[in-house]
Amino acid sequence: MNNKTITDTINAWFDGELNKSEEANLFAVLSVNEDARETFRQQSDLKNNFSLISEEFPDKLDERILGSIHETTTKKPKMFAQSNLPALFGYALSIVMIIISVFLVSELRTNRSGLNDLSVKVKEQEQTIKLMFNAYPTIVVRPTNNATIQ
Repeated sequence: MNNKTITDTINAWFDGELNKSEEANLFAVLSVNEDARETFRQQSDLKNNFSLISEEFPDKLDERILGSIHETTTKKPKMFAQSNLPALFGYALSIVMIIISVFLVSELRTNRSGLNDLSVKVKEQEQTIKLMFNAYPTIVVRPTNNATIQ
């Protein structure tokens, strides 16, 4: 048997959980193993010292212990707990950024449509100017005979 098994068997004997064959095996091990005997003595001293304590447990101790366990396990986490504050700040910032992005995209589309309309108008004006230049009669410049310049 290893030390853990021996210790578990000794604890089971003090708790009254061993049957007769396991008790016989335990005492056989105790007769040859000095460390096991020391562990047995320590457990025996511990049991004797506990039996000397005459202090009674307070009334309803079990109920108070179980009640305190119940209180700690049934606490519901708050929506805005301190530990969630950075996460909530991040969520709020993300929502603000999404709203700003949607606004900027809509403005960009409005400006793009305005630019397309402006481009069409400029092309129409350019064609109008070309038509006006072509509509006037050609001007012919002729030299005059008055060559005297004073």
